[in-house]
Amino acid sequence: MKKKGIMVFIFLIASTVILSSFTLINTSYGVDINDTSKVSQDDVIKSSKSLYRYIEKNEKLPEKIKVRNKTYSTEQFMYLMSKTVINKKNNVKSDIVIKNNIGKAKKPSGSNIKGNIHYKDIYTHSKHIVKYIDKNNKAPNNIKTKLGNMQYETMVFTWSKFLAKSNSKGQLPNKIPISILKKSPINNNGYTLVLFSNYKKGDSLHKYLLSTKNSPSKEKYIKKLAKEITKNQNTTIGKAQAIFNWVKNNIKYSRYGYTKYGGEKTLKKRKGNCVDTSHALVSLFRASNIPARYVNGQCSFTKGDLAKVTVSHVWVQAKINNKWMVADGIYKGNRLGYVANWKVNSYKHYGFYPNIHR
Repeated sequence: MKKKGIMVFIFLIASTVILSSFTLINTSYGVDINDTSKVSQDDVIKSSKSLYRYIEKNEKLPEKIKVRNKTYSTEQFMYLMSKTVINKKNNVKSDIVIKNNIGKAKKPSGSNIKGNIHYKDIYTHSKHIVKYIDKNNKAPNNIKTKLGNMQYETMVFTWSKFLAKSNSKGQLPNKIPISILKKSPINNNGYTLVLFSNYKKGDSLHKYLLSTKNSPSKEKYIKKLAKEITKNQNTTIGKAQAIFNWVKNNIKYSRYGYTKYGGEKTLKKRKGNCVDTSHALVSLFRASNIPARYVNGQCSFTKGDLAKVTVSHVWVQAKINNKWMVADGIYKGNRLGYVANWKVNSYKHYGFYPNIHR
């Protein structure tokens, strides 16, 4: 009996060790089998309002969404929003269990979405989304709606807007209007793709790296400044972002015509119009061995110092990998690859130039 008891004891210890190891292994992959956290529907709605405001302002999805004191991936929050819609429709008031480790949509795609989407349709799509995620443990690339194939990113925006429009009693609206183009920054990592250009193989980059009178990229001051700005960056995109952010945050917009200072004086004076700001950008890009060129067009401005004005405008494109990426540094709400202060879908394009002399 003693021998049998000892063996049972050893078996129990071994079983405990194996179970502990299993839990540890799963946790190391981000799976917490003991995680039964819940969030209330009211908290989901509250965070949906914040999410909707963020996307409206930035035209991109955030990396994380905060619900009370915890943060969740957009995939987790899409699941929470869908469950909230389902529960609201069925008058279920219970909290929602967090679903962990939901994979990203692998190849999001869709069409232009424009029109009203109704509560009953969002409810039907919510059931499909929850079923899809429960089965595949990843977000869907798109869903088929009466308005067209809705891409994943547009789904997140639509559901956040729908929940954000609930009234003070938590009642959801009968319908909401949605208008998002396939090429909208929302669907493309926050990039204004309509202002990008493809790099044509065989097009010599030499002329886009030259040091000129207005973009003197080989001047000692500019080379030193470019080096300081990009000192912590090891990639082309990282260097380009650092340069763009420095220029938009340090060069104050001043309205006048044509070139007044050129790249070096603009950087020293910390002010300039669109042409001189573009000279400053081109100078720093080229000093960092990033090909850059000027773009000219007639633009209708909606924000900033030129709001409600339609005028000839100059901005920059920098070659990042095989794309000419837009860079307009006269407005702080702009980003490398993104323009927020003028109507990008209705501007008149005049041309691309390696240099501007006036």
